[in-house]
Amino acid sequence: MEEITISQAEVLTSPNPFAIIVSYKPSGGANLTAASWWTYVSNRPAMVAVSLSQKGFAGECITQYGTFTLCVPDKALAEQAFYCGTVSGRVEDKAAISKIALRQWKEGFPPVVENSQVAMLCRLERAVPAGDHTLYIAQVEQVLADSSKQGLKAYDGYRRLE
Repeated sequence: MEEITISQAEVLTSPNPFAIIVSYKPSGGANLTAASWWTYVSNRPAMVAVSLSQKGFAGECITQYGTFTLCVPDKALAEQAFYCGTVSGRVEDKAAISKIALRQWKEGFPPVVENSQVAMLCRLERAVPAGDHTLYIAQVEQVLADSSKQGLKAYDGYRRLE
């Protein structure tokens, strides 16, 4: 074995399940964020965790509203989903520009990406600083699925989606 960087380890341990995190923007509407650093953390109660950069807009939105929707988009959305990880929601309206179809599912929660394999409506339990990121731990209030869809994976440390 040889010593490597964490970035090199991320490439070696790919693929990772890819998600679009949908949150409410302070100005109204939905913010879409690409995320491959998410995981299940509990079955009872159902909980997930998402790690987001402290520089990002999504964390501010999640903290302000206390909810987010974690969507595993279908492979047909690869190009639009990748775009969501390349620009800031502070600067661009990613939902409008990407033309990713959203559907309001449950009052009080951000919309669901329509073309998703799985979508989880999440309520924030706590935010834990973790270096240059924050770990958002949330209880899953509702899980939706479409077994006809094929979820995206992030490869090579989020350099490509398939």
